[in-house]
Amino acid sequence: MRMSQTNRLLEREALGWLVLVNDPGFAAWDEWEAWLVADPSHAEAYWRLAAEEADVSQALRSAPESLTTRAPKLRRTAPTRRFWIAASVAAAAIAGVWIWQERPRTWQVETAPGEQRTLTLADGTRLHLDGATQVTLDHSRPRYAALDQGRFLVEVVHDDRHPFSVVVGDAVLTDLGTAFDVTRLEDGLRVAVSEGLVRVDVEQEAVTLRPGDGLVVRQGQLTRRVVAASEVDAWRDGRLVYDNEPYAAVAEDLARAIGRPVRLAPDLADRRFTGSMGVRGPDEALRPRLEALLGVAISADGDAWRVTAAPEP
Repeated sequence: MRMSQTNRLLEREALGWLVLVNDPGFAAWDEWEAWLVADPSHAEAYWRLAAEEADVSQALRSAPESLTTRAPKLRRTAPTRRFWIAASVAAAAIAGVWIWQERPRTWQVETAPGEQRTLTLADGTRLHLDGATQVTLDHSRPRYAALDQGRFLVEVVHDDRHPFSVVVGDAVLTDLGTAFDVTRLEDGLRVAVSEGLVRVDVEQEAVTLRPGDGLVVRQGQLTRRVVAASEVDAWRDGRLVYDNEPYAAVAEDLARAIGRPVRLAPDLADRRFTGSMGVRGPDEALRPRLEALLGVAISADGDAWRVTAAPEP
């Protein structure tokens, strides 16, 4: 069956994005994302071509050297998708603009401290990134994300045949129709579920979480707890909600929210906090409010905040 003119143009447009995304200097992620989600056919064409990328790269590496120095004889047949990929690679290489190389098909998205960002993936799944967060995505695995650091809320478009997976260190979280929050802590991870089900596989154990369930993994220890499902995404509105949370984890969350390092005195790390705190506003208003809530002293230390025990009255 011959490809229609519309489909041929779409394939070329998808191929153009594929070539750009493979360039190490590519930075137009917002434009790429907008094009990808503008129409389901865009994502379908793009990911189909991306899956063929590895096959073409392997073919180019294994071709006789003579083929790279003289033009091949072309048969008068309708061009295939693979032809268009190989032709674009050859043309770009001849022009000296871009060279096809075998590269990992992953890329990272980062937010600055204090910044929040929402990513919409090809299937409609949304990742809401907190500040100072890094996520790794994979062109060949559209139902996958790795949380390298920081925190994100995941709103999954469920697919029974292709479950969405989140990797956090050695842990794998698999959606079973879900909205859930994940934080990568310095010494482990924290999960809270607001909708659906999540299976967490870690330390040779499998735990299924339901709405209102939370899980903390630290130093190989799994601790289940109850969370308020309606408060799981409160951090997106500048409010941090806790139930018996160690100050060490609170300090990590606070640093992402306010966009500056928070240096916690070691003797406060295991102290626990239960309550809610707003983390937006000017420093001169925010610092005394947090001092009163946490029972600490907060002082400026360059661009950072230093948190120590409150002085004795």
